[in-house]
Amino acid sequence: MRNLLNLRTASAPTTPVAALAALAAAVAVTAGIAAPVTEGPADAHDDAIVRTAQTVSYQGISVRIPAAGEGVQAAAESTSGEISLTVTRAADGAVVVKTDAHRHASKPAADRSVAQAAAPSTTRTDSAKTCTDAAYSLSGWKLNDFKWYYNPAGAPAAISTTAATAISAGTTALTSACGQKSLGLTPAYVGQTAATPQVGAAGNCTGNDGRNVIGWVAGSGRWLGMTCTYFKTVNGVKTATGTDTALNTQYKFFTSTANCSGAYDLQSVVLHERGHSLGLNHVDQTAHASAVMTPALSACTIGKRTLGLGDYSGLKSMYGTK
Repeated sequence: MRNLLNLRTASAPTTPVAALAALAAAVAVTAGIAAPVTEGPADAHDDAIVRTAQTVSYQGISVRIPAAGEGVQAAAESTSGEISLTVTRAADGAVVVKTDAHRHASKPAADRSVAQAAAPSTTRTDSAKTCTDAAYSLSGWKLNDFKWYYNPAGAPAAISTTAATAISAGTTALTSACGQKSLGLTPAYVGQTAATPQVGAAGNCTGNDGRNVIGWVAGSGRWLGMTCTYFKTVNGVKTATGTDTALNTQYKFFTSTANCSGAYDLQSVVLHERGHSLGLNHVDQTAHASAVMTPALSACTIGKRTLGLGDYSGLKSMYGTK
């Protein structure tokens, strides 16, 4: 369910009192003064966009309103679906909020992960379409220079020695799929860092230092991974200036194909989050179940460690091939 709200051009209040309140809030936003919390229109699930003078929140994730000519997206791969919140501020100060929420029709993936004592399944959902379904959706920006860092602090003990390899594999998997030409993007691992991903435990994007860090956070929300991407608009072209990803230690991850019980494949989660960093958006779970950029990821499966044709096609439309 997508929702679009222009904070500057919302419908005018119908009463004098409401008009005065709206004017005061607008003045506060323009001046950068803290304003009372107000709520935007609810989506089909009755989830309101909550905004103040400085932040916008939606379904447990939040971002700070960016400077003029800039934008930020928070994308959370949740155990009950997936949520994204994109806030853009035009050069004239107008703030536009776009939300995108996908919820599982049945129980959340985390709740469906009944203890499985066998090796993780390698079967890809609707695998027959993996290399024939070319559907994709774009967020609107490119990340032209993807140098990234890994902060191992807080990594779960069970995968502390293998996490870096799985994260690297998930990132490298961005470059090709389905026997097609290699894509014209080259993610480059710089090394480990003490800098933390600028993603708060509460599911908030906390800032942009331009370092592109992936690491671990004990998140309070129901999300496996969350990516915050910042971008700027110059002459109508959006370019990402920084992207950080947090992996939630409140959930179990695995890196090998050994016995699995209620854990999620780290490489698959990373590949999905990297898709967000590079400008891919979600596609419909039912219609395009084989794609990496669907909102659902079941426990104890490794079938989404590589791009589907649609994921590849979306990246190709932005980055071309080598």
